[in-house]
Amino acid sequence: MIQIKDVTYRHIAKMLASALPVEGELFTLQVEQYLTTIKAMSNQNKIALKMAYMFSRKVPCQEREDLFQDIALAIFKSKTKEEKLAYTIARCDWKNWWAKYKVCQHYSLDTVIEDEEGDPRTLAEMLVGETEFEFKMDGKIDAQRIWDKLPAHVQPIILERLIGKGLNSSKRNILNRWLNKEGYKLLLA
Repeated sequence: MIQIKDVTYRHIAKMLASALPVEGELFTLQVEQYLTTIKAMSNQNKIALKMAYMFSRKVPCQEREDLFQDIALAIFKSKTKEEKLAYTIARCDWKNWWAKYKVCQHYSLDTVIEDEEGDPRTLAEMLVGETEFEFKMDGKIDAQRIWDKLPAHVQPIILERLIGKGLNSSKRNILNRWLNKEGYKLLLA
């Protein structure tokens, strides 16, 4: 288990540099740049980075960067200069994170689950289906809002066009006049 005394600014600099697409000498150079920047920070900020680093190492790899940022931000916002208080803030945020993490079920998109009919489907397929449904519902809501904005004398003409009927010249003129005069309002609906 990592201790406060074991955390060095170089550890933090390496972690920050590892998020960049650099290797070899460029990585070493980036670590040195981060190290210089960290050393130039106020003691308050250094404490926040140390605590964030220490507690972010205690979570799964894919979650570390996010938790590091969350904890560092919480300590920055508290503006504490005391290491013990920063430790307490970091520990509480870490415990809250774990409580939420344990409650949530973490699935990969390849996880097989049952759909409404009991058929096995991947989570990715289910999400795509849900997204399609949301798009359809959004489209229906948008269409209804536009339909409601149409004047009563234009709705029957548009309905005839939607079902495939041809318009006589009188109805075509009414529709064209309305479109030229107020059709732009549909864009604002």
